[in-house]
Amino acid sequence: MLGVDARVRVADTRDVPTITAIYNQGIVDRLATLETEEKDPRERERWLLERSPRHPVLVAESTGGS
Repeated sequence: MLGVDARVRVADTRDVPTITAIYNQGIVDRLATLETEEKDPRERERWLLERSPRHPVLVAESTGGS
């Protein structure tokens, strides 16, 4: 198995477009959620900003290594 160099960090509003796209793909594929209506970036931004420090949204970013 190949390793991937990545760092994990708390998501911020710059991540909203990517979070929205990934979430909506799960809705379209019906594999990751029972939701049936795609979300728009404004809704996902509100969702992100309403998260408490106890339940952060984390993202993993490639650091360019392999």
